[in-house]
Amino acid sequence: MEYLVAQKVKEEWGDKPCDHPVLEKEYYVGAFLINWVCTKCGKEFTIAQKLEMGEKRKAAQKTEK
Repeated sequence: MEYLVAQKVKEEWGDKPCDHPVLEKEYYVGAFLINWVCTKCGKEFTIAQKLEMGEKRKAAQKTEK
């Protein structure tokens, strides 16, 4: 997702809670910014935060089964 688009999504979303269902790489003028961004609320995440979220989701799925 382009940086400016992510900022607009974030502004429109406001402070509502979000479970961040889909994260995309964040770009600025075509260059990857090393961050990931939630397509639903526009919140930015570092690579480490993205990996941690993925591990927590995997663990939660295992406990649901």
